[in-house]
Amino acid sequence: MKLGINSNEMQKANRCLVLKILMENGSITRQKLSLKTGLHKATITNIINEFLEIGIITSNSNGSNVKRGELLRFQASNMYTLSVGINRKDYRICLYTLDGAARTQFKKKISVHDNVYLIYEQLLNDIKALLSPIPKKNILGICVGMPGPYIRKEHDIALVTGFKQLSSINIPRMLEKALGIPVLSEHDARLAAYAEWKNREKIQSSPITSLVTLRSIGLGVGAGIVIEGKMVRGQIGTAGEIGHMGINFNACRTSGNNCGIYEYYSGTESAVRYMLERLFEFPESSLNEFSTYQDIVTAYKEREPLATYAMEKLAWMLGYGIANIIYLINPDCIILDEDYPDYPPFLEKVKQTLKEFVHPYILESISVRFSDSKDDTILLGGYYLVLEQRFQENTLIDYIKEAVGGSNTE
Repeated sequence: MKLGINSNEMQKANRCLVLKILMENGSITRQKLSLKTGLHKATITNIINEFLEIGIITSNSNGSNVKRGELLRFQASNMYTLSVGINRKDYRICLYTLDGAARTQFKKKISVHDNVYLIYEQLLNDIKALLSPIPKKNILGICVGMPGPYIRKEHDIALVTGFKQLSSINIPRMLEKALGIPVLSEHDARLAAYAEWKNREKIQSSPITSLVTLRSIGLGVGAGIVIEGKMVRGQIGTAGEIGHMGINFNACRTSGNNCGIYEYYSGTESAVRYMLERLFEFPESSLNEFSTYQDIVTAYKEREPLATYAMEKLAWMLGYGIANIIYLINPDCIILDEDYPDYPPFLEKVKQTLKEFVHPYILESISVRFSDSKDDTILLGGYYLVLEQRFQENTLIDYIKEAVGGSNTE
């Protein structure tokens, strides 16, 4: 039986802890490092000296003349993580440096009618082209964000509304085999929530314990839940699939449609259906039977009456489901993510709906807002997940030493 960890494991854990604090704080003094980690100053000094020798931190002091307020800053421009996000409309790829800066990012449109294996080959070729100038040992890992429901059991399965082909292929495992690089996978809304959590100190000054992100790419609606910094996954990974929550038991629901469930009414493409239902009543409308969701959003921001009706109905339906989330999870913060229009009247309509169904004493303690992140939160969440995995394994230092040629660790 393993009763504890040996000295080598302890040293590795201490180094990873110091490195994590350095990366999270940007710049920090040795004294604050000691306070945050609980390690003795002598231990901190030994670790910092090693990091300086490797070349992964810089100091504002001159050589060995350590100043009392010496600031240490992490640097590792030659180490990377790769994030991939796949949905019904496109796939996106972003190469991050180890400090979280996006080096290269691009998006390619796809169609649910395309052969999924051809989509995979195209994705693989794009990743290979992006990584070709970089030694494999300099890639910490890859994270693939998948739409849901995303089942994690014997095999990862993406049961995506309107994209059934995706359930027939395990893209993350195929990429790992083809590239020879560790690949993690996670539900895309969960990654978005994780990125928002990691950026929580930028969001508001007061601490938060839980948040929920709500996102829709067309037909589906998914939620990512993070509590105390931990992603809520559930037994097989389907926690947060609120789009499948039944809200109309009178609807004629079968296995072949989604009538009666939340995403049927609050998915962004529902706005098109709402517009078409009353199109004949607005003969002067700029919208027509061929108008897309984006056309409706554009007209909505121009205060076009039919578009306003469709988007306000979408907002009401969205708020109706959020009220359920509030009572079930009681989060500090609910964040509306991609595709819902970041437009004050839309958010105000959602909040008005919440006032109809949520007790004011409960509602006053919850923030409902749009994401203020300038980054693609799914891809950024993938970066954070790869990094966290290496920290949990205490292997990040090994990867860095391998990359800079300071170790032959396999």
